[in-house]
Amino acid sequence: MDNGSLVKLRERMLAAVNKGNKIQHTIKVDFSEIDPKFVGSFVVHKPSQMERLEIGKIISVLKGGEESGVDTRTHNIATIIGTFEVVLDAKPDWFDVFDPELEYEIMEYVYNQYTDFIGNFRNRARGSEPTGDSANPTSEV
Repeated sequence: MDNGSLVKLRERMLAAVNKGNKIQHTIKVDFSEIDPKFVGSFVVHKPSQMERLEIGKIISVLKGGEESGVDTRTHNIATIIGTFEVVLDAKPDWFDVFDPELEYEIMEYVYNQYTDFIGNFRNRARGSEPTGDSANPTSEV
């Protein structure tokens, strides 16, 4: 695919997002026990296939192109940040991944709420409830 085609594809994707055809979800959080400022709402959307591709590219860059060889926490942080870069439509001002006060567990909680939202679509498409995967008991997000 040449650069002109990629530009047209990106413009088409952005036009679809700007038309407002996103399926959104609001996640309300209250981590005031950690810090009184850690309260607010996040708005996420169900990503398109092209956005899923974009998420994968961002994750790859954050992991330095490594498919293996990174620890689980590093993989999880890259996954969370890469996903939020694409699907996060609104967030509280205090939510900044560069802020050392922002604990991993807060990012993980919001990400898990997002994956629960996305899981609703997958379960409906499959027509069943999630059963888990006992063959892969890792704790990756």
